[in-house]
Amino acid sequence: MHHYFNGVPSKDLMDWFDNPNDTVISKWWTPGIPNIDDVLHGATCPKNKTVKWFGMDSLDEYAKSKQTVINKNGEDKVTPTIDQWLFTEDNVNYTFNSLGYRGDEPAMHIDADFTALVCSDSHGFGIGLDDAQVWPAVLKQQLAQRYKNPVVINISCPGASNDWIARAITCTLEKIRPNVVVAVYSYPNRREAISSRGSLWELGTSLPTPGFGISPQDHADIQMHFTTINDYEDYYNMSKNHWMIKTACENKHVPLVTSHVQQMQVIQREQTHHTFFDVARDLKHFGPTVHKTFAQDIYAKIQQ
Repeated sequence: MHHYFNGVPSKDLMDWFDNPNDTVISKWWTPGIPNIDDVLHGATCPKNKTVKWFGMDSLDEYAKSKQTVINKNGEDKVTPTIDQWLFTEDNVNYTFNSLGYRGDEPAMHIDADFTALVCSDSHGFGIGLDDAQVWPAVLKQQLAQRYKNPVVINISCPGASNDWIARAITCTLEKIRPNVVVAVYSYPNRREAISSRGSLWELGTSLPTPGFGISPQDHADIQMHFTTINDYEDYYNMSKNHWMIKTACENKHVPLVTSHVQQMQVIQREQTHHTFFDVARDLKHFGPTVHKTFAQDIYAKIQQ
């Protein structure tokens, strides 16, 4: 506080005070689709490229997952048998657009007769699933039954928090006017946090381990941040982010559809039928059947 009470405000700060509506003082709040690689979420997204592996869904992890499936051999209700799992080294493709997201090119919305802007975390991004299996892609197939040329702009980010979802949607709506926004909220205790070095971290449900791209100072900053998280803070943060998205959509006259990734967990449990949890290739994220049902639910909400 001494810095602000006794110092001279910077020109950037004074410019923002004078015109906060049109002055960008934080690069994280620049109008338009955020740069996915500005956010440290554990992997760099390729551009205009299709790859077989991405992030935690690696060839080494696949070998471990496959061995887990073989060893379990359907002994529990969580792990599928090898015949149920149906994933190989070759049947998952990650196709990235020019901005490093999975899904349609944002510029395609200009010629579309219906555009959906969707945003979520790794479950919307589709870790461990093929391009066609991820729920935004299935949603596009559903929309194609009614619209000749639907476009689904998917700005979901691996590890994304509700902070990311609110910021990404709000900034994107400054440049793109979709027919509907679909916000699928992440887990309550996820956050965005900016370190003292200016790095923005997507924080999950546990403190990251130092040494994997995390400096000792970053680790100390993140550790201090985690001490502030509790149920009250979680609910405050979720409410704040929802109201931000709701207000942004209302200001642009765009309908808003919301859901939550834990709804996918509900679908997973309902579909188990005492057999196995439908899971992706990494055995951690939801599987293709869950995504298909979830997409159908979102489509039904859009049609209401």
